[in-house]
Amino acid sequence: MIDTSKPVADIMTKNPAVVKPETPIEVVHDMFERNNFHHIPVLGHSKLVGIISKTDYLKIRHMLATTWSGETICQDMYMEMRAEDIMSANPLCIESADTIGLAADIFKANALHALPVVDEGELVGIVTTHDLLTFAF
Repeated sequence: MIDTSKPVADIMTKNPAVVKPETPIEVVHDMFERNNFHHIPVLGHSKLVGIISKTDYLKIRHMLATTWSGETICQDMYMEMRAEDIMSANPLCIESADTIGLAADIFKANALHALPVVDEGELVGIVTTHDLLTFAF
């Protein structure tokens, strides 16, 4: 039997890679390409202001490629984009002492795949559905 009463601190990724709202989208692209993660928290003035999923990023790339005609226009728009342009603002969060069961319930109820972990206003980690599956199996 899986003990879902354990805290998410037991399974979260501590000190995840982050970006600032003004980070160029090309840096976000490079982070996703070089690392095996699918979510990047966005910190403004040391506080969590958003999260970018790899899916969010890929949707923007696809939209630019299929909506606009003209390679130069698309490239220019892409190069001007920043993390704040593609992030999901004010994401749902969880605290490190909250249970793994609560995280699972939040994932199910909201069709999310990552939750920033915030204690006393500070980002301390991130927990994902992959973390839950790794824990369970």
